Amino acid sequence: MSETDASEDSQGSDERILLSEPPQSPEPSKSQDPLHSEAYRGSEKGFRHKDSFPLNADPSTPALRSDQQVTLQVGERRFTTTKDTLTCGSHYFARMLSGRWPCEAQDDGSYFVDADGTIFEHTLRYLRHNVLPLYYDRVKGHDFGLYAALLEQARFFGVDDLEKWLRNKKYFEAVRTEHRVWLVDDSFGVNDVVRSDVELEYHPSWITERVYVCPRGITVHRGNPDACGRACKSARGDADEEYVKEQELRMVAIEKKTIFVQEICFQGSEKS
Repeated sequence: MSETDASEDSQGSDERILLSEPPQSPEPSKSQDPLHSEAYRGSEKGFRHKDSFPLNADPSTPALRSDQQVTLQVGERRFTTTKDTLTCGSHYFARMLSGRWPCEAQDDGSYFVDADGTIFEHTLRYLRHNVLPLYYDRVKGHDFGLYAALLEQARFFGVDDLEKWLRNKKYFEAVRTEHRVWLVDDSFGVNDVVRSDVELEYHPSWITERVYVCPRGITVHRGNPDACGRACKSARGDADEEYVKEQELRMVAIEKKTIFVQEICFQGSEKS
């Protein structure tokens, strides 16, 4: 065999070897990596919503005990609670503190959450006590701004019962008002004491009325022509009954009673 033939056989053998090797899998892109998906924003900012956790992630932190103390840095504010309080009603914290997701504590042992700490105070209060919130002032009414901010945070942290309460505006059913209106007979004798849940207002009004005058000038007959007998009619003679115009003060009372139905705030998801 010539050197040329041997070289060609060797080259052909190398080509067959190369072709027989299995193709290497391409390196996964960040968009295919669950830890770099759009739903996951990085361990420093936490998880964006309750469905954004990869199911095949490797454990990165040990799971906490249910009664273990947890410190959160929410925005500029710090909160101390337990794992059980956070995870019993929140999908977000149930997964974040499960030990299966890459959520590392800060150097001081706290967990950073990029959210409004002022609003989180109300979210944590609900998780602790399971009492649905009511923000109502008798003068200003409901605090709709706070309701809207808390609704957005309830969605963020996956607190289902709280979200339903706010989304369905069930807080309207927790506060009711009753009104009663009547005419006060003795306008000069108004001196009422009412409970703190009752508002009582008086609205004076002057009206002009025709008042009957007794022809004999008897005071008790004034305003009541039926009180005059034969002597009065004889004194009047053939003249018509006499009336004069007088200003009279009338007082209208308006009562507004505020009723707080606290049982609704303890119903949770069963009635929301």
